Amino acid sequence: MSTVSIVFDHNMEEDGIDGSVTLVRHGVEDLHALSRFYADGARAAGYNYVQDVGFEKDDGSVVFGGF
Repeated sequence: MSTVSIVFDHNMEEDGIDGSVTLVRHGVEDLHALSRFYADGARAAGYNYVQDVGFEKDDGSVVFGGF
């Protein structure tokens, strides 16, 4: 099983925001799970408008995480 982690470190005094967000997901075994994790990470970092993330494969098809 694969474990994936994302760390966002935000230190911008002019925005009044200081802190970090760490996400860890165990059992990421396919592109669907990986794209769901990236979308969750983007929303956790404040990109609330992100609905989904997709990966384009070598054959041109795109795999999305979906909900």
